[in-house]
Amino acid sequence: MLTRNPSVGTKQRQVGVLFVASSLFSEAAANALIAETQCLADQPRLSGHLRFSDRLARDPASCAAALQELDLDTLDGLIIQLSTFCTAELLHTVLAALGERSVPIALWALEEPGEIITNSLCGAQLWASTLSRFGRKFTLLLGNPDNAELAQELAGFAAGARAFAKIKGARVALVGSHADWFTNLAVDPWALNRALGITIVQSTLVRFLEGCKADPAKERENAARWAEASFDGGDAENGRITLGRTYARLEAGLDRIDADAIALRDWPEILYAEDFKGTWAALGELQDRPVPLAPEGDVMGAVSALVARAFDPASLPFLTDISGFDRANDRLVLWHYGVSPRLADGPRSLDTALKQESFPLRAGDITLFRLSMRPDGALRIFVAEGEIEKQRSGANRAAGYFRPTGGGAEALIRRFIDNGYEHHVTAVYGRWGNAVRHLGRQLGVEVDHG
Repeated sequence: MLTRNPSVGTKQRQVGVLFVASSLFSEAAANALIAETQCLADQPRLSGHLRFSDRLARDPASCAAALQELDLDTLDGLIIQLSTFCTAELLHTVLAALGERSVPIALWALEEPGEIITNSLCGAQLWASTLSRFGRKFTLLLGNPDNAELAQELAGFAAGARAFAKIKGARVALVGSHADWFTNLAVDPWALNRALGITIVQSTLVRFLEGCKADPAKERENAARWAEASFDGGDAENGRITLGRTYARLEAGLDRIDADAIALRDWPEILYAEDFKGTWAALGELQDRPVPLAPEGDVMGAVSALVARAFDPASLPFLTDISGFDRANDRLVLWHYGVSPRLADGPRSLDTALKQESFPLRAGDITLFRLSMRPDGALRIFVAEGEIEKQRSGANRAAGYFRPTGGGAEALIRRFIDNGYEHHVTAVYGRWGNAVRHLGRQLGVEVDHG
């Protein structure tokens, strides 16, 4: 599958951790702190995502050597632990090494509620103030290595940095345009490029459909994707053959697109074309591809899906509407098509026209968010955490009851509407609200919490 975000060389992209200290404070205390910090590598959401410096930076020469070991070109972010108080001399060394790289920076300070041994917190203030004068964004991480909340913040910063690196300079293919009269989904390509360096590569539906040519063997092979589905029309065999053909053809067209994410105008032209019967069901199966796909020509939906994949490459983010409000039970109804059936918690069924594939969404923690552009071109992000409940809704398509964490379903949807967000959110299983918050901090944009 095509991608434009390959790893540099053979080294995995990670977030670097640099340890800085001053000769005025205890080197033994700093080294003990470093040993504690390195144990965090085994934390579930941190494993494989952090790369620790092998030395303590105490002067410009050792700082430069530590940065060289970290290999800045393969880092998505840089965490600088003030292992002791440290003047801004080493910060200048760090900034010189970073050069023009737009790497998210976090300053990590210790708590020290009793005896002051490292004076780390004061050092972080000095560095933060200096970074502000340089016009560099930063995030403050506050806590000791054995603090559970600190581990969550580290994981959030690392996930946000992965997303930051993934979307900066990305290519998003727009096939056709937004769906008819979904004008709120229109994006100014120049504003998006100025904000994130994203290039929108637009092509016509005619050109896309010309590339949707599949080998008959592939069409038959992909019919098995619906082996467990039921068909309301009764003709399951022909239904599977039809869906396999549509899947193979759309896959062939998507394979020809060189992009990090794709926004596709799927209706009405493709959905109702005789040669692409079952388009919405096929789009659900196509969500398993490495390159995320957003229907209805939703460019920012595609960018949001790219963010979710950066958080967790194995995730299956999906575009959804918030279509119902259950006041009595303080919950919302999520409802859409084009959702991976790997997220189903129950039987899959196709209607007689093969237009709608329906299944209940599996229960579990889930995050709703949307990276959005205001009319003036400014970025913002909406995010809400909650869960899909076990009780199944009565809706068709891929649907489920969403209960926000802490309740307040009506307040959430009112805030979403009152702030003028588009009528789509991206849903991804897991608790990713903190990662979204960190991404907003790294981008310097407003985050609206649902």
